[in-house]
Amino acid sequence: MITQSALRLSAQRALLGRIYPEMRIVKIQATGDTILLLVITDRDPSDQAREDISEAATEIIADFPEAARIEERFEVTSHPIAKEDVLAKGWVFQRAE
Repeated sequence: MITQSALRLSAQRALLGRIYPEMRIVKIQATGDTILLLVITDRDPSDQAREDISEAATEIIADFPEAARIEERFEVTSHPIAKEDVLAKGWVFQRAE
């Protein structure tokens, strides 16, 4: 079983040096045997940002052999950030705005 705290720590380690100016929020959650890595940006992410997130996802999934797969998802929005429980929703990073 994947714990949320272990998952967040793994994501934080994997994302070191891989945060780009367009990234507003990074979230990670495990559901069953799938891990979702969600990156919310204010514009389309650069190719380098996409590649770095993909590399981070590879590092994260390697920490959890019981997970069958990891899904990387990007969402582009300029809307205000929703108010939610950052621990329950798996927030790993939030840009100062």
